[in-house]
Amino acid sequence: MKQAIGVALWLSSLATVSGDSIVKSTYTGSSGLHDMAKATGKYMGTSVDQDIKDSAALKVLNNGKDFGMVTPANAMKWDATEYTQNTFKFDSGDAIVALAKDMGAKVHCHALQWHSQTPQWLQTLSKKEMLSALENHITKVMTHFNDSCHHWDVANEVMGDNGQMRDTFWYKTTGMEFLTTAFKTANLVKKSLGLKTKLYYNDYNTNTINDKSTAVLKMVKQLLDDGIAVDGVGFQSHLGFADKFSTADQVANFERFTALGLDIAITELDVTASSASPSAEEQAQQTDVYKNTVAACKQVKRCVGVTIWGHSDNHSWRSAKAPLPWYQPGGVNTSMVRKSLYDGIVAGWGGADNSRGGMRIPTSTHNNIWGFGAASENNSGKVAPAKGNNDT
Repeated sequence: MKQAIGVALWLSSLATVSGDSIVKSTYTGSSGLHDMAKATGKYMGTSVDQDIKDSAALKVLNNGKDFGMVTPANAMKWDATEYTQNTFKFDSGDAIVALAKDMGAKVHCHALQWHSQTPQWLQTLSKKEMLSALENHITKVMTHFNDSCHHWDVANEVMGDNGQMRDTFWYKTTGMEFLTTAFKTANLVKKSLGLKTKLYYNDYNTNTINDKSTAVLKMVKQLLDDGIAVDGVGFQSHLGFADKFSTADQVANFERFTALGLDIAITELDVTASSASPSAEEQAQQTDVYKNTVAACKQVKRCVGVTIWGHSDNHSWRSAKAPLPWYQPGGVNTSMVRKSLYDGIVAGWGGADNSRGGMRIPTSTHNNIWGFGAASENNSGKVAPAKGNNDT
């Protein structure tokens, strides 16, 4: 199997700790992942949840180099913000917004409508009551967070893997009206408050052309044809080491969406192995999946950036399968160690020069329309969450 950086490179950096099979990063350059993304006019982000309390995780978040976008993994979901009807709680979300401000990062807010992590009272309402509750929830939450949100995931995972609408309480009770109501309401709030936030649809198993991604494309196009604004589509990208999605195949799919005038983003990237102590070969395959996916974003002009779903295996919702670019051999609140997966992201952004252990950061040729980017002739621009279930 072709490997971008080479299995031998990783084998040479195997951990010396007894019983630790994790292959370490060999990258020694001074630039971080967000530095590399900025060089292409894009961003590198991470989700944050319980790792906000981990001193070592915070050290990585605050290094000013690796992340320029933060997604609250759970703190803005319905059960966290309106567990009791019309009683709102925003302290957890506010804490993550404050962290992002301290980091100098933007916030990708997540998620206004989803079928999971919702209180029981919502699921038993009549159609009229449910749509009214949805309008109220979106209005109150967006109003509270106001211009703190660079993006909003308005609707999350409404499509099934078979290309049919997911059979949730939303769909059973309201048909398609929950989706149109969500985006109509979000657009009204955006307009009334004068917000610049971008409104996204977000889903998984959509990286390549398949029944689901084609159905999502048709669904979003229908919203646009009906005069309901959608600004972007998020591709979650919860992947595994055996997912042999080429960069070209992902680019071909992503460009179907950008052809509609949409931005796209990789919103929740992680790549699992088969266990918490994977073989070097599996880690090489994980690294290649990271590289191909990041490189696809780099190649698509309207892909605004890549967010990984957490950054340390120790906090990941998929921690049993070593999915992220850092880990903590000594456990939480101990030093973060970069894994070879980090090198896959470096290679995806085109930043690695492994012969010198340094970086090549190209001058961006993109207009810096998303607020990120390195200096160019026309423009100077200057963790892992606890999950409710297997969806996000």
